[in-house]
Amino acid sequence: MDQKPVRFMQVIPNYRKPLVVVGPKILLRHPKAASSLSEFAPGTHFKNVIDDYTCKSEQVTKVIFTSGKHWIAVEKARDERGLKDTVAVIRLESLCPFPVQDLRDVLKRYPKAKKFVWSQEEGRNAGAWSFIKPRFENALGISPMFAGRPEMAWTATAIGEHHAKEAEEVIKKTFEV
Repeated sequence: MDQKPVRFMQVIPNYRKPLVVVGPKILLRHPKAASSLSEFAPGTHFKNVIDDYTCKSEQVTKVIFTSGKHWIAVEKARDERGLKDTVAVIRLESLCPFPVQDLRDVLKRYPKAKKFVWSQEEGRNAGAWSFIKPRFENALGISPMFAGRPEMAWTATAIGEHHAKEAEEVIKKTFEV
């Protein structure tokens, strides 16, 4: 989910629901996780899908979809590899209801994109992969490739060195598929 304060604008609708924020502390003071005051102004709204306006949309050949704090690692790796002009990183901030029309609108900006990847930190049998894959195929007509940890019987590797190595592998897979 988007870690910016503007994310909390979901409390503005006519109906009220309790807001529960379960976010990683790693982004608490991260500059990319800050919102400007104008993002809270009247007429603004929550964005289910956040497009990548840092790339040259007419040159993009690969679109990477992700959710949560993982987008920061993916964007950093993309920039380090010098792929900023040809790879777009799209963030899904709300998965249910699935934002079909928002995704269609975003994908129109990338007419040359032929490769689509879903990247997640979690294992293949965890995270959003099993939920988003059929929706991408049925509603959008695209089959994203998976980039993430393999299926696991546990949620995370408890040894720091192994976890860091696995995280590097996820990023590597994201750009190799």
